[in-house]
This record gives sequence, structure tokens and C-alpha cells, in this order.
Amino acid sequence: MVRAWMGLPLLVGCSAIETREPLELVVRAGGSGAEPLTFDQGTVQLDAAFVTFSDLRLEEPPLSTATSWLAPLVVPAAAYAHPGHDYPGDVAAELLGTWTVDLLAEPTTVGTAVGYQGAFATGRLSVSGEVARLEGTFTPDDGAPIPFRFAVEAEQELTSLSFDHVLAEPSAVVSIGFDLENALSYVDWSDGDTDGDGELTAGDGSLANTVHFGVVATETWTVTLEGEAP
Repeated sequence: MVRAWMGLPLLVGCSAIETREPLELVVRAGGSGAEPLTFDQGTVQLDAAFVTFSDLRLEEPPLSTATSWLAPLVVPAAAYAHPGHDYPGDVAAELLGTWTVDLLAEPTTVGTAVGYQGAFATGRLSVSGEVARLEGTFTPDDGAPIPFRFAVEAEQELTSLSFDHVLAEPSAVVSIGFDLENALSYVDWSDGDTDGDGELTAGDGSLANTVHFGVVATETWTVTLEGEAP
């Protein structure tokens, strides 16, 4: 028996054709700051902080039409429910490329995203290879300072970054942010220097897992509308 929905056009992910005005978004990144970070277990002073990411895509709100409820039927249920298959709206603006930014320096312009004016809901980025390099000193509340050096590698999509705006002007400025405090808030510094090499690295205790988790956490990355482009 052929189900009725199987005869419908596969329009999932495709917007209806409409006339829309063009949009240019100046994209900036970096500049999280070099101030010490205070946690329950002690204080972190960063001497170097770099992140690498690719391909900014800004997405419309998901469709509330038949195409949205058809999605679980067209895409196998297991894949639809799996993290990463969040079925966002269509991409309405994008900037493709790969950039490495210094989080301790002033924000820098990485390019101009082009797309169409209208409603937006979410953004996404890609990471591949070394996504973060963080170096500095951790000083516990009850002990001597110890240097740390974390090089975090990952390959995944960073999805569902909140970008809930209606853009009705031809240009604007968008900032990509990386929250160093949130990224390092998952670290259990009490693991200590288990391999005795004089610094904290991914080779010590659970640091490989906790630092990685914080770096790729959705809450660590932000896409923020800063206002109209000059």
C-alpha cells in the first residue's frame, strides 16, 4: 500500500519562491578578553587563546507548514531524533571559509555574509581539526600556580546557536563569540599533573574530556547582532 504522503513533492528544506531583498552582514570575531577567570577551585590566567572555525550559516525559523511535519516521515525516525539532525529552517545568509582568531586581541572582521532580509532563528558553524589552543596558568585557592596547555581537536557542526532577529535593512554587523569562562567551567582542575611533566595537558586525568566538552558546548559559542553596518 502506498501512503498518501509518499506522492507529495519532497519539499522539505526548500522555501516557497518569493521576492526578498538582499542582505550583507559584516562578520566579526574574537576579543573575549585577557582578564583572569575565577572558578570554584582557583583562578585561570590565559596567556594564549586561539579558536578556529568555518562556514557561518544563519537560518530562518523552521517552517510551520506541511513540510515541517513531513520531515520525520521523509527522514528516518532515528536520524531525525539524533543530536545534530535538529531540522532548522533554510539558510538565509552565509559566509564560507575558515578562520583562526585570537581571543585575547581586539575583534577582527573575517568577511561579509550575504543573503536575504527577513526573519532568522539560529546559526551554525563547523569545526574540523584543531578548534582551540588555550595556554596559561591555573592557580588553585590552596596551592602553587601550575601552567596548562590544551590543544583541542574536534570535527562536528555547532548547531542551534541562537540568532532570533528580523533583519529588514540591507546591512548589519554580526559577531561570533567564544565564551572562555564557559569553555573552562567544566574542567576539574583537581585532577592535577598526573603524568608529572610540570604542566596540565590533555594527558592528565579527565582533562582531555572536560576541556573538549567545554570547547564544543553550544553555550560556549554565540552569534550576536551588533547593529547596522557603518
